[in-house]
Amino acid sequence: MYKVWGTLLFLFFIVSNITAQSSLKGKVSLEDGTSLMGASIIIQGTELGTMSDEFGNFEMKKTPVGNYKVEISFLGYDKKVFDVLFKKGETYFLKVILTENNQELNEIFLQAKTKAQHKREKPIKIEVINIEKIQAQSISLPQIINQTSGVNVRQSGGIGSNTTININGLQGNAIRFFRDGLPLNYLGRAFNLSFLPVDQISNVEIYKGVLPVHLGADALGGAVNFVSKKNYKDNLNVSYGLGSFNTHQATLNAYANIPNTKLFASISSYYVHSDNNYNIDVEIPNDFTGNLETKNVERFHDATRSAFIETKFGVRDVKFADLLEVGAMYFDFKKELQNNIRLTKPYGEALGTENSLIFTTNYQKKFNKLQLNIFGAYSNRKTLFDDTPENRYNWLGEATPIESNDNGGEISLNNKSYRNLTFNNWTGRINANYELSTNHQLNFNHNYISENRIGSDPFAQSENEVDVLTFPAKYIRNITGLGLTSTFLDKKISNVFTIKRYSVTTSSITSNIDFYGTIPELSNTSFGIGNSIKYNFNKDRFVRFSFENATRIPESIEYFGDAVFITGNPQLKPEQSTNLNLGYYTNLNKNKTFWLDVNGFYRYVTNNIFIRPYFLIYSRYENTDDSQIIGGEITLKGQIRKSFNFGLSLTYQDIRRKNVDIASLLLKDSRQPNIPYFFGNLNARYTPKKVLGDGKWQFYGSYNYVEQYLLNAIPKNQEPGLFEKIQSDGIIPSQNLIDAGFTYTLPKIPLSFNMEVNNLLNAKAYDGFRVQKPGTNYRFKIKYSIN
Repeated sequence: MYKVWGTLLFLFFIVSNITAQSSLKGKVSLEDGTSLMGASIIIQGTELGTMSDEFGNFEMKKTPVGNYKVEISFLGYDKKVFDVLFKKGETYFLKVILTENNQELNEIFLQAKTKAQHKREKPIKIEVINIEKIQAQSISLPQIINQTSGVNVRQSGGIGSNTTININGLQGNAIRFFRDGLPLNYLGRAFNLSFLPVDQISNVEIYKGVLPVHLGADALGGAVNFVSKKNYKDNLNVSYGLGSFNTHQATLNAYANIPNTKLFASISSYYVHSDNNYNIDVEIPNDFTGNLETKNVERFHDATRSAFIETKFGVRDVKFADLLEVGAMYFDFKKELQNNIRLTKPYGEALGTENSLIFTTNYQKKFNKLQLNIFGAYSNRKTLFDDTPENRYNWLGEATPIESNDNGGEISLNNKSYRNLTFNNWTGRINANYELSTNHQLNFNHNYISENRIGSDPFAQSENEVDVLTFPAKYIRNITGLGLTSTFLDKKISNVFTIKRYSVTTSSITSNIDFYGTIPELSNTSFGIGNSIKYNFNKDRFVRFSFENATRIPESIEYFGDAVFITGNPQLKPEQSTNLNLGYYTNLNKNKTFWLDVNGFYRYVTNNIFIRPYFLIYSRYENTDDSQIIGGEITLKGQIRKSFNFGLSLTYQDIRRKNVDIASLLLKDSRQPNIPYFFGNLNARYTPKKVLGDGKWQFYGSYNYVEQYLLNAIPKNQEPGLFEKIQSDGIIPSQNLIDAGFTYTLPKIPLSFNMEVNNLLNAKAYDGFRVQKPGTNYRFKIKYSIN
């Protein structure tokens, strides 16, 4: 740890002595004062250029020092050229007024690609979801992500419940989550998919197959990166949402530049509450016969509440840094626990809480061909699991007092639990990108993650009165990566080569039954290698292929358990996967308004880690069967008459068990249960020119289909075929979900209103382990934005 932070300080000392470049700002408008968007600004004799935004403003942060000519032009207007003397560390401001020329011009069609589209066309397969375009909606992140091919999000209940995302057949801890390229370990639950408002991010990047070096993760072949907003102009965004089941969601986000300085301050915050008291079908014993009968009941103990606030203060474009900021965050979370994983047992008092205090620092600087980024974070996270009930409950919410000699809880009938845990987490990242030449870039990344856990549980003491949670548990993970990005044949061929090193060191007491008076330690080191290549047939059509040998290091809880019900397993081996991806992308018409993306994938995973029973009342994570995954996905998107957009995505993934043990020979080559294998989505968006009034209307809808899939493993020869409908408790039925909504934005006030109806047809819908999802429900949202 000292070496890491010593390196950070040393690098900071070096960059703080580098002289600053100059910068250019300005505003382009017409003679009548109207702001001009899309004007071109270039510095003659260089490759530097930019365009004016919707307010006519433009900015170039790194301009050369000396005398240069600055040219401002726009189609149909006389261009203007200014002589500018750029000086070190100074900002030059231009106020430009363009006049219309009367020269007749031939019709010209201009088309440019967004940053998101550029990322989609990388050799590495990336799906980019532009959240900023839909932030006025009350839609949830799982709904948005489920519109992406090859991706399926499932929850174990309503808002605030555990969430699992499946990417090309991989799920659980095989998928890593990031915020701005940094692993989410230090944030805890603060960026959980099930309740994170869309207002907190600008984009969601979903990686399939090879992960770029800058992410610095040990994922098996999939990752999700939440990208924060990058609006560095003064702005304020406030929203409030109200929905079924007493759901409330509020956000406040703001950014302010301090006048006459290079300083800035920002705030990002949200509050979410929901009772989650929707109705579900459960089996309840008949009072007279004792036979199980299906009844529709209301969830009565599933409320969730979360609050998050992040403040940042920093400086931009100064002599020693392009960006230097410090931040502080606070997160508070409370979740009532309603049922066990298979929805067979209700709880009425069990709950979990979490609160975190987090500090961060971020430093960025570019010197000529070297781009340097240094990040550090410390978080103090406290969690509580309370299973000390006074009563037990049935599905009707009726309570039965627990007898005085009964020491069991609701979740575990053998032991109560009041488990307090404190996690101290240190995260550090150094990322350096160096331009070797015009066609070759070298990227180095090192991530350091340290987690120390200590706690207590008065009900977890063994016969010798040892509470093993009071012994510190340590977990240190280092991930180092080196990547080379190259282009050949006038950029017809793009290639990304990556090599990574993973190491982990842990020490802990795994559980009472494994405690022998010493704290065991273990360490492991492994490597990964990958390559992605893309060939452009032309600017609208390409093919790409990627290969990777990936490694996933077990999490701390997998190594040393929770010291209560999950015992540790120091013999765990890292999961490993061989990944292949082959994709083809093309535009389908001359106007480039329809495009098709087809992707096939293959995964072979060894040392799969799943939780298994261990002794009588315990469980632990173990390496189990191998998995083979073969699948494909297709995405078709289009635009009709500039006002109607649509998207269609289909995914098929065949996940088979390999190398099963003797006890499971009948299940060899059987399909992995509890994972959807065929699903799709059709979504559409209509933006008419005018409906009522002068405001802007937008209507949207989505249809999501999931084919029935297995709840429990069965032999391959007994599996139902695709679209072969079977009624069975061991089958999770097919699902057809329709969501629809509209947004209205006032013409002169930056105020928008949204209404959305989910599960419009009140269809039966299920998630993992056949846990039922809500029926028809409503959401309303109001959003106010100032830029």
